[in-house]
Amino acid sequence: MRCAFALFLQLTCSIASAQNSVLLNEVLPGNQGITTDSAGHTPDWIELFNPSSKEIDLNGWRIAMAGRQHVFTASLVVPAKGYRTVWCDGRTNDGTDHIAFRLAREGGALLLIAPDGMTIADVFSYPVVRGNVSIGRYPDGEKAWSYFTEPTPSARNWSETGMIKGPCQPPSASNASGHYNGPFEVELRSDDGTKIRYTVDGSAPTQEHGTFYNAPIPVETSTTIRAIAMANGHLPSDAFCATYNLGDGSGEALALSLSPADLWDDSTGIYTTGVFNNNTRSGKDWERSGVAEWIGAGAMDVGVRISGSGSRGARKRSFKLYARDGSFPFADSTHVDEGLLRADAGAHSFLRNTTLEELVRRYDLHLAMQPSRAVPLYLNAAYWGLYRWMPAKDGDWLKQVSGAEAVDLLEGPAAVALNGNNNHFLRAQELLLHGAPLDSTEALFDVQSLIDLACIDLWTGRADHDLNVRCYRPRQAGGRWRWVLFDMDLWAPAEENSAQRMALAAAPETPFIPQLLAHADLQERLLARIIALQAAVFSKAGDVADSIHRAHEPELLADFRRWELELDLPHPDSSLAALQAFTLARPQHLFTYLARLTGRKLRTVTVEAPTAEHGQLLIDGLPLSPGKHEVRCFSGVALEVEVRAVNGVEFADWKGLDLEGPKGSVDLSRGKNVRAVFRALVP
Repeated sequence: MRCAFALFLQLTCSIASAQNSVLLNEVLPGNQGITTDSAGHTPDWIELFNPSSKEIDLNGWRIAMAGRQHVFTASLVVPAKGYRTVWCDGRTNDGTDHIAFRLAREGGALLLIAPDGMTIADVFSYPVVRGNVSIGRYPDGEKAWSYFTEPTPSARNWSETGMIKGPCQPPSASNASGHYNGPFEVELRSDDGTKIRYTVDGSAPTQEHGTFYNAPIPVETSTTIRAIAMANGHLPSDAFCATYNLGDGSGEALALSLSPADLWDDSTGIYTTGVFNNNTRSGKDWERSGVAEWIGAGAMDVGVRISGSGSRGARKRSFKLYARDGSFPFADSTHVDEGLLRADAGAHSFLRNTTLEELVRRYDLHLAMQPSRAVPLYLNAAYWGLYRWMPAKDGDWLKQVSGAEAVDLLEGPAAVALNGNNNHFLRAQELLLHGAPLDSTEALFDVQSLIDLACIDLWTGRADHDLNVRCYRPRQAGGRWRWVLFDMDLWAPAEENSAQRMALAAAPETPFIPQLLAHADLQERLLARIIALQAAVFSKAGDVADSIHRAHEPELLADFRRWELELDLPHPDSSLAALQAFTLARPQHLFTYLARLTGRKLRTVTVEAPTAEHGQLLIDGLPLSPGKHEVRCFSGVALEVEVRAVNGVEFADWKGLDLEGPKGSVDLSRGKNVRAVFRALVP
């Protein structure tokens, strides 16, 4: 179809008479809830107008844009002197009035093509249009086009103020947003002939709301200024927004600005408990408009909702942001239109989550993981604590992570499909439940991903391991299920027998500890992996937590002071000490419990890893740091051991280990004072 369309564009095409043909009459490329289709959805739309005295059936007609086109293959009538709205959402199964592509937010050229495939009935190039503003002919069917702040699908194009031209240029300010030491004044500037309205309470200025600017604005406390420029016959400008933080604070920070009523009103505020227990509400009806601003580095319009489950009941709540125009960039090179401001309520949660994230990232474990940034959050210029900014763990993000065009995405112990379906997963789960051969299971599951998740769950003993579960697969031939790591803050006490708790699960649930332990091959792989992870990765958790604590100590202390009277929070130093104590105590308890469950003997073996000048020792592909390690091992479990020599030396032999060559599979529990011997290469 694209080739045919490209050929069609190269031809000299006739233009249909405006009086005898359907016309593109109005376009809304940024529907943010202002109009709904018959199913209650809010897609973008195109309004068609028939100026003739006879009805016109669109069967065989097509709409095209940027190499994409939709052909109407069934009857869809535009009445005489009447209108027809078509919804641009890709949901062609929802009805003949739904077309196969979405409108480009950045603008573009729309073509309406007659059934002969050659005649362009109408063409319209629209620019970038802000959300909930349409652009269309004024009056209906004429050549002149106008903006409409109140779109009119399937109705006469009309504006109380007459034709509206493009937006004014936004105001500028004498001071950029940022951190300031003391009071000052901000001057606002705009083009000649425009007026400025501004607010300082976080609400959006409009033509009817805000203070008219006529003198510099004093900034005596932390303040967010939002301003627009206005002129007759024009749309108001895009909003200027700047947050000025006075007092403590420096470096990167995120400011979120909303109308106070949208946060605190008893009936409509999303943050307050309110008369409807508002903070527990979800969905589009509980999304509010706001501005997200990286202080000193630009702002963008966003939709804002309260996010999370258990955290909704705490005073420090999480936010989910929806990009109204464009997308959010993240450190893993993904660009998505949903982002999460996670309210790690204190250093305990923050250190546990970020420590595990750093370990997974540093050692390239087989799990998908949202990239996160620790940022101070300012809510309507008020300091709101330390948050973590990350992409939502949804299908859009995972498609980019996996490089797939589509993914199946499942959530929770019931494997509820958030994208696609769970049919493939249920077949894979049946193989696991019935102890199928390993190669059959591996064809459907990324077994290494499941085992890495199981090891982390066992080591942390996290209480909500069965609830905080998401897995996904590329929806393509050979696509296998892989797991997402998130919400790793609820660790068990170091001495708890979480291995037995997870092994006694009544129903199948991720990470399938009973099934892994019951399968001979999978049990050995699980035990081998946890031996290697404890030796090379988990043993570093205390040091990693210490480095994270030192890097974020000022922010952690500021967050503690902000919330200590409203939340039961330990001091950040206590949180660090608790994590380090867990790291030291947990291995003895966990390995003892696993030995009892599996009936294997537990033995500690001294393994000396070489210094960097000689090479590197890896266990199950994970590098051991130089020096001596007391490695806990289970009898009868084979481990992949490898030593890699640097240039100028070569591997000579093993001491304390019955293994030939620098690489092989061996039961490490039979070793004693294991180390690799090297010799210099003679030129």
